[in-house]
Amino acid sequence: MTWASTCPAAITGLLAALGRSAALSGVKVADGRGITDPDADEVISVGFTGADGEAAADAALAAEGAGGDPSREQYAIRCAIGVTSGDEGDDGIAAARTRAFALLGAVGAAIVADRKLGGAVMSARVSSWSLGQAQVSGGVSVALRFEVSVDAYVQR
Repeated sequence: MTWASTCPAAITGLLAALGRSAALSGVKVADGRGITDPDADEVISVGFTGADGEAAADAALAAEGAGGDPSREQYAIRCAIGVTSGDEGDDGIAAARTRAFALLGAVGAAIVADRKLGGAVMSARVSSWSLGQAQVSGGVSVALRFEVSVDAYVQR
């Protein structure tokens, strides 16, 4: 008998859902890489929040039913949005922050359009976020870290 987590397929499904979103056209969507890119002012990283060594996903497994089978898994895929701008000062931070939250809204809408992430899971949703912002050399940087929570049964 086989047993396998749905997490790899869910990450692939999430990347595909984001890739289909017209609202994210022109935004770099990265698989497991950081949110800074010299060639892109806007980056969405799936499975990476920008800190080396941090977990890409965390799971909890539970037995379900009288026989304790099949196994149910609930996990969070850690992701991040990075927006950088050469606009300095309060106006630059405000604009970058507003854009980061607009991108988070587009991510949420893409997941609502495909809650099963291509059939990999029972349901997925944006479940949390954390905002970081800074004045940096030559402009501003906003990092909006978020989690996509997943509910699924392990593959058998």
